[in-house]
Amino acid sequence: MSITQQHTQEQLSRAYVMAVAGDAGINLLVSREHDYGIDGTFRPVRIIGSRRVESGIALDFQLKCTTRWEEQETCIIYDCEADTYNGLVSQDSTEEATRCMLLVLCLPDTREDWLRVTVDGLAVNGCCYWYRVMGEPTENTASRRIRIPKEQLFTCGCLNDLMRRVQEGQTL
Repeated sequence: MSITQQHTQEQLSRAYVMAVAGDAGINLLVSREHDYGIDGTFRPVRIIGSRRVESGIALDFQLKCTTRWEEQETCIIYDCEADTYNGLVSQDSTEEATRCMLLVLCLPDTREDWLRVTVDGLAVNGCCYWYRVMGEPTENTASRRIRIPKEQLFTCGCLNDLMRRVQEGQTL
């Protein structure tokens, strides 16, 4: 027996995010008691005296993994589930709310191409992009098409920049 394709994708996307957060030096929470639309939280760490402590700054995320995406010249096109989209819009509706973004891991169509393990290393054959969902909720019942600029590739440098922007009160 093997786990479902959906669970495999979920584990790959979590591994991707964990690797990026670890390389960026940012603490990561990826489990909650109950799932209400937030899959994880990034929390930078600072040094006070001789101790490392969380900074109090947080950035939430909803994580998706898909083989159903399109690549255009300047963007990635992803059909986000309407409920997910509206939940993220709602999360972003007040100034006091913790900022939240959508992370989308785009994998090749063929499952055998998702992960490559060799003596030289381990590679996920896909890219993860970040997107801040803002604006009005969609009235669609199935999905809302979003266009994610290719420069919003989710990397350790990108994550550090996003955390700096959250700390400074800038928009994502």
